[in-house]
Order: sequence, then structure tokens, then C-alpha cells
Amino acid sequence: MKKTPPKNKEIAQVGRFGLVGISNTLVDFILLNVLAMTILPKDLEVASFTMLGFNVVITGVIVAGIISGTAAMINSYIFNMRFTFRKKEVNAKHTLYFFLITIFGLYFIRPIILKIFTDTWIWPADVAYYITSTLKLPFSREFDERNLALMVAVLVVLAYNYLMYKKFVFTDEKK
Repeated sequence: MKKTPPKNKEIAQVGRFGLVGISNTLVDFILLNVLAMTILPKDLEVASFTMLGFNVVITGVIVAGIISGTAAMINSYIFNMRFTFRKKEVNAKHTLYFFLITIFGLYFIRPIILKIFTDTWIWPADVAYYITSTLKLPFSREFDERNLALMVAVLVVLAYNYLMYKKFVFTDEKK
């Protein structure tokens, strides 16, 4: 039996990771949009507090993003373990690493990016809305803003997760 060269194995693994990422993204985008258009809109102020001298406002879209991201995290664990990295078992330490790494990306990196692209740095959403309006697509400015912010957050966290999973979670080290 011919052994697959390491470079081809890595390319195949990145491809599988990408497919799982598409699945996670679908779960994430669909759930975020359903929540944001129904019970957790952007203008809903869920919490407000001061931290390090800054007033922090947690809006509905941030909470919707956390909920949708959590669903995607569970999807990610199952499919990355079985399909991407093809592990039959993952020990408790590696499972803990997976969730700590994913939680950091999901609950720290991602909300910061969502906040930046929905409240602070909004010109990219203006550009997205200009494009979708010019193309006569039936999207609202808020829809474009929310989904652009989520897309950027997903891409940043995707790169972070792959590198961290490969190094700390789905390693070839023995239990």
C-alpha cells in the first residue's frame, strides 16, 4: 500500500477542515440571522457595564452570535474529531483544550470583531450595503452589517482555531 506524502495529507486535512467550516458557518449564519430577526435584534440592549473605564453594551446581535457560535462549536467538535483529524478517541486533556481554544475564539475574539464591525468601524458595512443595493438584492443595511461582521469574525477565528487545534488538540501524541 502506497503511503500518502505528508504534503498531500496536509492539503487533504485542510480541505476537510474547510468542509467542516462550511457546515459550521451554515449552522452559525442561519441561527444568528433567525435569532437577530426574531428575538435578539441589534437594538435590544441585553446588558451594560463599565470595564477598565469603558462603557460596554451587550446587544441582541452579540448574544445571538454567542448562541449561534455555541451551536457551531458543538458541530465543529464532532466533525473535526471524526472527519477532519480522523480521531477515534480524543483524551480528556485534548477535549478540554478544544473547548478552551474554541471558547476563547467564540466568546472573546468573535464578540470583539462583531462589536467593531457593527458599532465602531461601520464603513465596510456601508460598502457592502452599497453593493447589494446596486445589485438590487433584497438585503437591509442591518442584514449586510450583521453578516459582514460575522463573516470577518468567522474567518479570523477559523484561522486561529485550525492552528490551535493542530498544535494542541488533534495531535499525534500518544495519550
